[in-house]
Amino acid sequence: MLKFNKNRRKLIVDFLIINAVWIAAVFIWDVLTGYNPTIDGNNPNNISLREINDLNLILGGVFLGTIFGLLNLFIKRRQERLRKKSYGRIIFIYSITHILLTVLTIFIIGIVSELIITGEISKETVLKIRRFVRSSDFWRIFAFTYLVSVGIILFQIINQKFGPGVLLDLLLGKYRQPKEVKMVFLFLDLKSSTTYAEKLGHVKYSRLIQDCFTDLTLAVNEFDANIYQYIGDEVVLIWPYEDGIKNAKCIKIFYQFKEYLQKKSEYYTNLYGFVPQFKAGINGGTLMAAEVGVIKRSIAYHGDVINTASRIQGLCNSFKEEFLASKLIITDLAFYNSFNCSFIDNIQLKGKKEKVDIYAIKQC
Repeated sequence: MLKFNKNRRKLIVDFLIINAVWIAAVFIWDVLTGYNPTIDGNNPNNISLREINDLNLILGGVFLGTIFGLLNLFIKRRQERLRKKSYGRIIFIYSITHILLTVLTIFIIGIVSELIITGEISKETVLKIRRFVRSSDFWRIFAFTYLVSVGIILFQIINQKFGPGVLLDLLLGKYRQPKEVKMVFLFLDLKSSTTYAEKLGHVKYSRLIQDCFTDLTLAVNEFDANIYQYIGDEVVLIWPYEDGIKNAKCIKIFYQFKEYLQKKSEYYTNLYGFVPQFKAGINGGTLMAAEVGVIKRSIAYHGDVINTASRIQGLCNSFKEEFLASKLIITDLAFYNSFNCSFIDNIQLKGKKEKVDIYAIKQC
């Protein structure tokens, strides 16, 4: 039985969703244009014109969804390269590609339709398709498909910008009024960042951070995390509490990230002279979530849970540990027993009245 990791499953789900969107879009086009096909000759197997039209619409949606779904996957796999190109160049190349793919799709649909209707492909059919591609009807179809395609890409970009699920929460106004939520917060910070910044210089150091956070994205997708904030060389990951604790996702993600960095050790060593290492602090609990901002709107979290997670991470150097956690997280993770946890100390954290039990986490 074939097994896919979470990243590949996500790509497959995205591909299927894009296909469904294109099928729906093609039927919307049919409604808007009031398309009513007329076919000369007898229809094989007593197929009605409406049935042929519906079949053609489904084929059109599937072919468009498949072709542009594959294009979408191609773009996703080359996001880092595309990020370095100008937007004007990307839009120009995408527009040319879209025209070519639309022409290809129309030829495929025309040929398949002819096979279904007559059982053969004639030279006249190919000539009819060529004439259609040069007609104004083709450019109307092109404009519609271009809008659909760009709409899908824009939605994905906006969804990525806010984080999975956040855009929908904003649209629904879920956090217009502050709301109590229970979350897990994981703070990740680059070790020896000051030393590396001085050694590499600002430009090369920024590229290092870009590379690290690109590799982190793979782990983020695999363990269903959301990226709450990037703060310099630090990143904050979050989960709804039960989801983050389940199967120890909030712990496993750190070691998976380490593994991704290690797999690219040759790349990092050749380019930067070392393999980056990160330290982490984790905490969870109940806090407030609220929609904030007008010009730049986002969902913000307020409460002691975040401050404690940040300060726990800040103790990693003092205790010479790479991963520290609060007692609450350790207690709730005890069921999974996937890691070695050792008590470090009962610490008075800055700004807190009560002391906090700190634990070190290590892989078994």
